[in-house]
Amino acid sequence: MGIFSKIKSSLKKTSEVIARSLTGRKIDEHFAQEIEDALLMADVGVEASAELSSKIAHRKFSKDSSNLEVLQFLATEMTGLLKPYERNFFEELSASASISAPEVVLMIGVNGNGKTTTAAKMASLFKEKGHRPLLVAADTFRAAAMEQLEYWAKKIDVDIHLERGKTDAAGVVFSAIERAKNNGNSIVIVDTAGRMQNRNDLLAELEKIKRVTAKLVPDTKCKTVLIIDGLTGQAAHSQADTFLNKIGVDGIIVTKLDGTAKGGVILSIVKKYQIPILAIGIGEKIQDLKQFSAREYCEAILGI
Repeated sequence: MGIFSKIKSSLKKTSEVIARSLTGRKIDEHFAQEIEDALLMADVGVEASAELSSKIAHRKFSKDSSNLEVLQFLATEMTGLLKPYERNFFEELSASASISAPEVVLMIGVNGNGKTTTAAKMASLFKEKGHRPLLVAADTFRAAAMEQLEYWAKKIDVDIHLERGKTDAAGVVFSAIERAKNNGNSIVIVDTAGRMQNRNDLLAELEKIKRVTAKLVPDTKCKTVLIIDGLTGQAAHSQADTFLNKIGVDGIIVTKLDGTAKGGVILSIVKKYQIPILAIGIGEKIQDLKQFSAREYCEAILGI
């Protein structure tokens, strides 16, 4: 299965929500409103849905226009909204990473969003690109998180840094980056503890991790990536609000899109926060972390 076919298959639940809303509908004065309702059901968000339905209304499709013609127009308009926030994240990091100046990626987000698995998928991807990544178990709250990361490190055969019994996550990250510099790891991927956005003490620990990292590598060499669970839909906004304002985020990875009918949440997030979407998780396999493509994503959620 090709990459686009996999993405389309993974977003099938979302595209089916939209398709059900449009099947058999006449293109009349109510059609734009029906498009907006369909997009809202797919969690595209109020602002983006209203803007897109307005473009449909102004396009003035004839009554003989096919649903496919409308969807193709909609895909183009959606792509226009998302394209400025599409990044070649993996290629950019791969090109700039070096043994003397490793890239550091801090994976942050709430419990259960898929940080640990995404960190492993990212490490596997960079290994395929010829790098020697180092996975860092900086979740000092849950022994199970360390065990899970250790399992993945062995499975994909990459280096891992963990310090069992240590509670200072920032200290673990400091040691890991020093190790990377000495051992030739060009990319350091830090799996931090999941934390709820209303826990100021845990957020303060993240701030400490960022301060420690800044002492060892330049700001341009550290990327903070927020992991969002695609199943949460509009609830993702409260998470994004907190992490963007209190921690600072360079981009977002949206996971679990293969299991949700709310896959339109990417449009909603971008419309509100104007933040790059770096990648999407479209399955449980190690290769199911994909570079985000605005066009492929838009066509997939519309079932084109």
